[in-house]
Amino acid sequence: MRHIFRLSENYIRLQRMALAFICLLPAQPAVAGDISLTDNDSLYSKVLADMSSATAEDTQSKHGDTQPNLRLRNSLIIGTGASLVAAYGLSNWWQSGFGGGFKLTNEGWFGTGTEYGGADKAGHLYSNYAGVRLLTPIFESAGNSYDASVSLAAWSTLGIYTAVEVVDGFSRRWKFSPQDAIMNLAGVALGVTLETHPRLDAIIDFRVDYRRSPLASNFNPFGDYSEQKFLFVVKADGFAPLRENRFLRYFEVAGGYGTRGYDTGGERHRDAYVGLSLNLARLLAEGAYDGRMHSTAFQRGTDRLFDLVQFPTIAYMRRNVD
Repeated sequence: MRHIFRLSENYIRLQRMALAFICLLPAQPAVAGDISLTDNDSLYSKVLADMSSATAEDTQSKHGDTQPNLRLRNSLIIGTGASLVAAYGLSNWWQSGFGGGFKLTNEGWFGTGTEYGGADKAGHLYSNYAGVRLLTPIFESAGNSYDASVSLAAWSTLGIYTAVEVVDGFSRRWKFSPQDAIMNLAGVALGVTLETHPRLDAIIDFRVDYRRSPLASNFNPFGDYSEQKFLFVVKADGFAPLRENRFLRYFEVAGGYGTRGYDTGGERHRDAYVGLSLNLARLLAEGAYDGRMHSTAFQRGTDRLFDLVQFPTIAYMRRNVD
């Protein structure tokens, strides 16, 4: 927190930059057919205006009064997300300050000679994917329609993380990375795809597995790349024949990627993983909800957590790819 207080002026500047960037995003909808924009429209204001109109009937109370302004609710959600990312950035990424103009760099992708072996690129993919999956139900709970919530979550996530890249370009420690920007876009696209295709979402999860590296100075799931594993998980429960099997429906197969030694020192490794794990969402449904999935707000929240985070219910086989 001391870094945040020390850089309070930069914090305010970055918060405004992030919000302003969202407002100036290209007029191109995340879900086809949801939004139509003119060349002179701001995406942010247009989306909020359209969604407020589309959900006008839903925002009527029992006494005929309207609920708090939907535009304000959406602005608070986006502003809170941007502020949290800015606060974390000031405390962890931009401690060296800013100066020297805008700088661009070619970081590469997943090669052994890159700074983090590609773990940072997988992190950008995951962070933007998770942003869409987490923000969609939040926007929906604020009163937006489902389609509007997906669009708002996608554009807000992409705007915030693209703004982070732009700020990196002006920082003394980092530079703007086109590779990071591309992975941000890919993560948002993956999030929208699974969010809008329930059958595919029932089969596939994208998760992160983090356990603190022995050489790390503190618990840092966002920056301790040496103990991060990014996993695509296929769930037996997503296939009807396997779901009917009382034994197989509880299992999942995971495949993923991670690195060791790039940021903590020591010998560097790039690793591919294959794992077998338990489907915690299905276990919870069978144990507490008579087999029903997504039946309560609490269960939907835990299901989303299990979709995004790999808990220690997995056995890995690791193979070095160097």
